[in-house]
Amino acid sequence: MRNLDIDLLRVFVAIVEENSLTGAGRRLFRTQSTVSLQLKRLESMVNERLVERKQGRVLGLTAAGERLLGHARRIVRANDDATAELGAPKLEGIVRLGVPDETAHTRLSRGLAAFRARYPRVRLEVICRLSGELDGLLDAGQIDLALINRLGPDPRTEPLRSERLTWVASTTLSWSPGEPVPLVGFPHGCAFRARALESLEKAGLEWFEVYSSTSYYGVWSAVSAGLGLAALGPAQPFASSTDSFYTPALPAPGRIEVGLVTGPKGDTETVASLRDHIRTWFQEPAAMGQGILAH
Repeated sequence: MRNLDIDLLRVFVAIVEENSLTGAGRRLFRTQSTVSLQLKRLESMVNERLVERKQGRVLGLTAAGERLLGHARRIVRANDDATAELGAPKLEGIVRLGVPDETAHTRLSRGLAAFRARYPRVRLEVICRLSGELDGLLDAGQIDLALINRLGPDPRTEPLRSERLTWVASTTLSWSPGEPVPLVGFPHGCAFRARALESLEKAGLEWFEVYSSTSYYGVWSAVSAGLGLAALGPAQPFASSTDSFYTPALPAPGRIEVGLVTGPKGDTETVASLRDHIRTWFQEPAAMGQGILAH
Protein backbone atom coordinates (compact mmCIF):
# COMPACT_ATOMS: atom_id res chain seq x y z
CA MET A 1 0.00 0.00 0.00
CA ARG A 2 1.35 3.43 -0.95
CA ASN A 3 1.61 6.17 1.68
CA LEU A 4 0.99 9.68 0.39
CA ASP A 5 3.51 12.30 1.48
CA ILE A 6 1.70 15.03 3.43
CA ASP A 7 4.21 17.68 2.38
CA LEU A 8 3.60 16.87 -1.29
CA LEU A 9 -0.16 16.97 -0.73
CA ARG A 10 0.25 20.39 0.89
CA VAL A 11 2.05 21.61 -2.23
CA PHE A 12 -0.73 20.21 -4.44
CA VAL A 13 -3.45 21.97 -2.41
CA ALA A 14 -1.51 25.25 -2.49
CA ILE A 15 -1.16 25.04 -6.29
CA VAL A 16 -4.91 24.51 -6.67
CA GLU A 17 -5.90 27.29 -4.27
CA GLU A 18 -3.38 29.78 -5.69
CA ASN A 19 -3.97 28.59 -9.28
CA SER A 20 -0.27 29.12 -9.83
CA LEU A 21 3.05 27.40 -9.18
CA THR A 22 4.57 30.76 -8.32
CA GLY A 23 1.74 31.62 -5.96
CA ALA A 24 2.05 28.26 -4.24
CA GLY A 25 5.77 28.90 -3.85
CA ARG A 26 5.16 32.29 -2.22
CA ARG A 27 2.61 30.75 0.12
CA LEU A 28 4.94 27.91 1.15
CA PHE A 29 8.17 29.94 0.99
CA ARG A 30 9.60 27.77 -1.76
CA THR A 31 10.92 28.45 -5.24
CA GLN A 32 8.75 27.74 -8.27
CA SER A 33 11.21 25.05 -9.40
CA THR A 34 10.91 23.32 -6.01
CA VAL A 35 7.10 23.42 -6.18
CA SER A 36 7.17 22.04 -9.73
CA LEU A 37 9.53 19.24 -8.70
CA GLN A 38 7.37 18.30 -5.69
CA LEU A 39 4.25 18.21 -7.84
CA LYS A 40 6.02 15.86 -10.26
CA ARG A 41 7.04 13.65 -7.32
CA LEU A 42 3.41 13.43 -6.19
CA GLU A 43 2.24 12.64 -9.72
CA SER A 44 4.90 9.92 -9.94
CA MET A 45 3.75 8.54 -6.59
CA VAL A 46 0.11 8.22 -7.67
CA ASN A 47 1.05 7.39 -11.27
CA GLU A 48 -1.37 10.06 -12.56
CA ARG A 49 -1.05 13.54 -14.00
CA LEU A 50 -2.85 15.81 -11.54
CA VAL A 51 -2.52 19.35 -12.91
CA GLU A 52 -2.79 20.53 -16.49
CA ARG A 53 -0.01 23.04 -17.05
CA LYS A 54 1.84 24.67 -19.91
CA GLN A 55 5.15 26.51 -19.60
CA GLY A 56 4.71 26.79 -15.83
CA ARG A 57 1.12 28.07 -16.06
CA VAL A 58 -1.64 26.15 -14.28
CA LEU A 59 -4.54 25.48 -16.66
CA GLY A 60 -6.68 23.35 -14.36
CA LEU A 61 -7.02 19.96 -12.73
CA THR A 62 -7.11 16.64 -14.51
CA ALA A 63 -9.82 14.13 -13.62
CA ALA A 64 -7.36 12.43 -11.27
CA GLY A 65 -6.52 15.78 -9.68
CA GLU A 66 -10.20 16.45 -9.07
CA ARG A 67 -10.54 13.07 -7.35
CA LEU A 68 -7.48 13.62 -5.18
CA LEU A 69 -8.18 17.22 -4.13
CA GLY A 70 -10.80 16.54 -1.46
CA HIS A 71 -8.72 13.76 0.07
CA ALA A 72 -5.60 15.94 0.01
CA ARG A 73 -7.32 18.78 1.85
CA ARG A 74 -8.71 16.43 4.50
CA ILE A 75 -5.33 14.72 5.04
CA VAL A 76 -3.47 18.04 5.37
CA ARG A 77 -6.14 19.42 7.70
CA ALA A 78 -6.11 16.27 9.86
CA ASN A 79 -2.32 16.42 10.11
CA ASP A 80 -2.39 20.10 11.08
CA ASP A 81 -5.16 19.53 13.62
CA ALA A 82 -3.24 16.66 15.22
CA THR A 83 0.03 18.59 15.48
CA ALA A 84 -1.79 21.65 16.80
CA GLU A 85 -3.63 19.56 19.37
CA LEU A 86 -0.47 17.86 20.64
CA GLY A 87 1.56 21.05 20.68
CA ALA A 88 -1.21 23.44 21.67
CA PRO A 89 -0.27 25.94 24.35
CA LYS A 90 -2.39 26.00 27.48
CA LEU A 91 -4.09 29.21 26.48
CA GLU A 92 -6.40 31.01 28.85
CA GLY A 93 -8.04 34.39 29.19
CA ILE A 94 -10.73 36.25 27.25
CA VAL A 95 -10.82 36.92 23.50
CA ARG A 96 -13.60 39.02 21.96
CA LEU A 97 -14.51 38.47 18.32
CA GLY A 98 -16.77 40.64 16.18
CA VAL A 99 -18.65 39.05 13.28
CA PRO A 100 -20.79 40.81 10.66
CA ASP A 101 -24.48 40.68 11.47
CA GLU A 102 -25.46 41.06 7.81
CA THR A 103 -24.34 37.50 7.13
CA ALA A 104 -25.49 34.14 8.38
CA HIS A 105 -22.66 32.30 10.06
CA THR A 106 -23.84 28.83 11.02
CA ARG A 107 -20.70 27.22 9.65
CA LEU A 108 -18.45 29.79 11.32
CA SER A 109 -20.15 29.05 14.63
CA ARG A 110 -19.16 25.41 14.25
CA GLY A 111 -15.59 26.53 13.67
CA LEU A 112 -15.66 28.67 16.81
CA ALA A 113 -17.07 25.74 18.78
CA ALA A 114 -14.05 23.72 17.60
CA PHE A 115 -11.77 26.51 18.87
CA ARG A 116 -13.43 26.39 22.29
CA ALA A 117 -13.07 22.61 22.41
CA ARG A 118 -9.35 22.93 21.60
CA TYR A 119 -8.76 25.70 24.16
CA PRO A 120 -11.25 25.09 26.99
CA ARG A 121 -9.58 27.64 29.29
CA VAL A 122 -10.20 30.48 26.84
CA ARG A 123 -13.42 32.42 27.27
CA LEU A 124 -14.61 33.32 23.78
CA GLU A 125 -17.05 36.22 23.49
CA VAL A 126 -18.66 36.78 20.08
CA ILE A 127 -20.39 40.07 19.25
CA CYS A 128 -22.55 40.47 16.13
CA ARG A 129 -22.80 43.93 14.55
CA LEU A 130 -22.95 45.43 11.07
CA SER A 131 -19.53 45.63 9.43
CA GLY A 132 -19.56 49.42 9.68
CA GLU A 133 -20.00 49.19 13.46
CA LEU A 134 -17.25 46.63 13.98
CA ASP A 135 -14.54 49.12 13.00
CA GLY A 136 -15.71 51.42 15.79
CA LEU A 137 -15.72 48.61 18.35
CA LEU A 138 -12.17 47.68 17.33
CA ASP A 139 -10.94 51.27 17.63
CA ALA A 140 -12.58 51.58 21.05
CA GLY A 141 -10.88 48.39 22.23
CA GLN A 142 -14.22 46.68 22.87
CA ILE A 143 -13.30 43.71 20.68
CA ASP A 144 -9.92 42.14 19.92
CA LEU A 145 -10.52 40.77 16.43
CA ALA A 146 -13.21 41.12 13.78
CA LEU A 147 -14.37 39.49 10.58
CA ILE A 148 -15.49 42.36 8.37
CA ASN A 149 -17.09 42.64 4.94
CA ARG A 150 -15.31 45.27 2.84
CA LEU A 151 -16.09 46.88 -0.50
CA GLY A 152 -12.44 46.53 -1.51
CA PRO A 153 -8.87 46.12 -0.22
CA ASP A 154 -8.11 47.83 3.08
CA PRO A 155 -4.64 48.26 4.61
CA ARG A 156 -5.84 47.18 8.07
CA THR A 157 -7.55 44.07 6.81
CA GLU A 158 -6.05 40.65 6.13
CA PRO A 159 -7.99 39.36 3.10
CA LEU A 160 -9.58 35.92 3.47
CA ARG A 161 -11.85 35.57 0.45
CA SER A 162 -13.89 37.44 -2.14
CA GLU A 163 -17.61 36.66 -2.39
CA ARG A 164 -19.99 37.41 -5.23
CA LEU A 165 -23.39 38.82 -4.23
CA THR A 166 -26.55 37.60 -5.94
CA TRP A 167 -30.02 39.06 -6.24
CA VAL A 168 -32.66 36.75 -4.79
CA ALA A 169 -36.46 36.96 -4.72
CA SER A 170 -39.36 34.70 -3.84
CA THR A 171 -41.63 33.50 -6.62
CA THR A 172 -44.48 35.03 -4.56
CA LEU A 173 -43.03 38.54 -5.05
CA SER A 174 -45.38 40.84 -6.97
CA TRP A 175 -42.88 42.77 -9.09
CA SER A 176 -41.90 43.00 -12.75
CA PRO A 177 -38.71 44.36 -14.36
CA GLY A 178 -39.18 48.03 -15.21
CA GLU A 179 -41.03 48.77 -11.99
CA PRO A 180 -39.23 50.44 -9.04
CA VAL A 181 -37.24 47.80 -7.17
CA PRO A 182 -38.73 46.85 -3.76
CA LEU A 183 -35.51 46.51 -1.79
CA VAL A 184 -35.06 44.37 1.30
CA GLY A 185 -31.74 44.99 2.97
CA PHE A 186 -29.58 46.15 5.81
CA PRO A 187 -29.10 49.65 7.27
CA HIS A 188 -26.36 52.09 6.28
CA GLY A 189 -22.90 50.74 7.11
CA CYS A 190 -23.42 47.36 5.44
CA ALA A 191 -21.24 46.36 2.47
CA PHE A 192 -24.13 44.31 1.03
CA ARG A 193 -26.36 47.41 1.01
CA ALA A 194 -23.66 49.59 -0.54
CA ARG A 195 -23.09 47.11 -3.38
CA ALA A 196 -26.85 46.70 -4.01
CA LEU A 197 -27.51 50.45 -4.20
CA GLU A 198 -24.40 51.04 -6.30
CA SER A 199 -25.54 48.55 -8.94
CA LEU A 200 -29.09 49.91 -9.08
CA GLU A 201 -28.09 53.56 -9.21
CA LYS A 202 -25.40 52.99 -11.84
CA ALA A 203 -28.08 51.43 -14.03
CA GLY A 204 -30.44 54.35 -13.37
CA LEU A 205 -33.05 52.09 -11.76
CA GLU A 206 -35.56 53.43 -9.27
CA TRP A 207 -35.83 51.66 -5.93
CA PHE A 208 -37.56 51.99 -2.60
CA GLU A 209 -36.79 50.36 0.71
CA VAL A 210 -39.61 48.07 1.74
CA TYR A 211 -37.87 46.34 4.65
CA SER A 212 -34.67 46.97 6.60
CA SER A 213 -33.12 44.82 9.31
CA THR A 214 -29.72 44.44 10.95
CA SER A 215 -30.25 40.66 10.99
CA TYR A 216 -29.56 38.31 8.08
CA TYR A 217 -32.53 36.22 9.13
CA GLY A 218 -34.76 39.28 9.33
CA VAL A 219 -33.85 40.13 5.74
CA TRP A 220 -34.26 36.52 4.65
CA SER A 221 -37.72 36.23 6.24
CA ALA A 222 -38.87 39.34 4.35
CA VAL A 223 -37.54 37.98 1.05
CA SER A 224 -39.16 34.59 1.73
CA ALA A 225 -42.51 36.26 2.39
CA GLY A 226 -42.38 38.07 -0.95
CA LEU A 227 -42.05 41.58 0.47
CA GLY A 228 -39.13 42.45 -1.78
CA LEU A 229 -35.80 41.28 -3.14
CA ALA A 230 -32.28 41.44 -1.72
CA ALA A 231 -28.61 41.10 -2.63
CA LEU A 232 -27.09 38.32 -0.51
CA GLY A 233 -23.91 36.30 -0.35
CA PRO A 234 -23.24 32.87 -1.83
CA ALA A 235 -25.02 29.70 -0.70
CA GLN A 236 -28.18 31.41 0.49
CA PRO A 237 -30.95 29.06 1.65
CA PHE A 238 -32.74 29.54 -1.70
CA ALA A 239 -30.00 27.49 -3.40
CA SER A 240 -31.66 24.28 -2.17
CA SER A 241 -35.24 25.40 -3.03
CA THR A 242 -35.04 26.77 -6.53
CA ASP A 243 -38.78 26.19 -7.09
CA SER A 244 -39.56 28.90 -4.51
CA PHE A 245 -36.84 31.47 -5.30
CA TYR A 246 -35.24 32.97 -8.37
CA THR A 247 -32.60 35.49 -9.40
CA PRO A 248 -34.24 38.68 -10.74
CA ALA A 249 -33.03 40.25 -13.97
CA LEU A 250 -31.08 43.11 -12.40
CA PRO A 251 -27.50 44.40 -12.77
CA ALA A 252 -25.06 42.18 -10.88
CA PRO A 253 -24.44 43.62 -7.40
CA GLY A 254 -20.72 42.79 -7.55
CA ARG A 255 -18.48 41.37 -4.87
CA ILE A 256 -17.51 42.00 -1.28
CA GLU A 257 -14.21 41.17 0.39
CA VAL A 258 -14.18 39.25 3.67
CA GLY A 259 -11.20 39.89 5.92
CA LEU A 260 -9.79 39.83 9.43
CA VAL A 261 -8.91 42.98 11.39
CA THR A 262 -6.95 42.94 14.65
CA GLY A 263 -7.64 45.59 17.28
CA PRO A 264 -5.13 48.31 18.25
CA LYS A 265 -3.91 46.31 21.26
CA GLY A 266 -2.31 43.93 18.78
CA ASP A 267 -1.75 40.22 19.08
CA THR A 268 -1.78 38.36 22.31
CA GLU A 269 -1.11 34.63 22.09
CA THR A 270 -4.84 34.00 22.47
CA VAL A 271 -5.86 36.47 19.75
CA ALA A 272 -3.20 35.10 17.39
CA SER A 273 -4.44 31.54 17.97
CA LEU A 274 -8.05 32.52 17.22
CA ARG A 275 -6.98 34.38 14.09
CA ASP A 276 -4.97 31.38 12.87
CA HIS A 277 -7.91 29.09 13.61
CA ILE A 278 -10.34 31.26 11.61
CA ARG A 279 -7.87 31.56 8.72
CA THR A 280 -7.53 27.78 8.58
CA TRP A 281 -11.29 27.32 8.80
CA PHE A 282 -11.71 29.51 5.72
CA GLN A 283 -9.50 27.12 3.79
CA GLU A 284 -11.92 24.22 4.30
CA PRO A 285 -13.44 22.87 1.06
CA ALA A 286 -16.97 23.94 2.07
CA ALA A 287 -15.73 27.45 2.77
CA MET A 288 -13.90 27.66 -0.55
CA GLY A 289 -16.90 26.48 -2.52
CA GLN A 290 -19.86 27.95 -0.67
CA GLY A 291 -18.89 30.88 1.47
CA ILE A 292 -18.15 30.25 5.10
CA LEU A 293 -20.26 33.09 6.41
CA ALA A 294 -23.32 32.65 4.29
CA HIS A 295 -24.49 29.14 4.92
